[in-house]
Amino acid sequence: MPRRSSAPKERFEAIEILLLWEGRVSRSRLLDLFDVHATLASRDIASYRSQYPEACEPEMASKSYIASWGLRPQLTRGVFDDYQRLIGASRGLDGVSASVPFEHSQIDSTTIRYSLFSQIHRAISLEQCISVRYRSMTNPDGHERIIRPHALIQAGPRWHVRAFCAKAQGFRDFNLGRISAVSSSEQVDLLGGEHDVAWHEMVSIRLVPHRGLSAAQAVMVREEYMSGTAARVFTVRASMAKYLIQSFRAAVDPERETTPEHLLMVANLEDLPEGAVW
Repeated sequence: MPRRSSAPKERFEAIEILLLWEGRVSRSRLLDLFDVHATLASRDIASYRSQYPEACEPEMASKSYIASWGLRPQLTRGVFDDYQRLIGASRGLDGVSASVPFEHSQIDSTTIRYSLFSQIHRAISLEQCISVRYRSMTNPDGHERIIRPHALIQAGPRWHVRAFCAKAQGFRDFNLGRISAVSSSEQVDLLGGEHDVAWHEMVSIRLVPHRGLSAAQAVMVREEYMSGTAARVFTVRASMAKYLIQSFRAAVDPERETTPEHLLMVANLEDLPEGAVW
């Protein structure tokens, strides 16, 4: 993400956001985000600590400052959108100048608590296993899962963590909004992200107009989605294929998933690996 210039107030807010959501802050992390001199970044952290002495404490080994257990939002709202905007994950249109009314419907509906997210973020950074209490449609009260997370995923309005699951003995996506508790785990023998074949394998998804459309409708859909060409091809991680297909509401079974609810279909379903679609 390109670094940006900033005002002191924005950098103070960034320090708090990093402490809340990543569990730590350092000079190098601020320099990742802001186009300022290293000396100024150090001065900002020192000033923040002087003003909020209970917010964090130094960790000499990592040359960073670790969030205190009692840390609470003082300068920011303490919501996930703050963190998204800071790291550039938010796709908001605040910077758009269209000279006419301009709005969008990209809404993040995942409820995420910084106290949980920072522990997951730390586990990914340190390649550690954690215990999570995870809720699902079959078990809405939640049950314990021992996982080793290795990546975060934004898929439409939801956020997930990609992890190896001890119970499933495989890599799975866990909805962050369904994780109600996180704690450390002594287990150390779970596979890391380097063994996640579906994560590292890249696949091509070919979307075409649904075969149930009339000739005129198909031409319209091609112009709308494909600039008039015969198909739209995306190359994504195999584990992310299902999210892309869902975002376009593309049919994988055109006999059952019919028009007009589905305007597109996957043309190369047989080329996709097992598990690439729901």
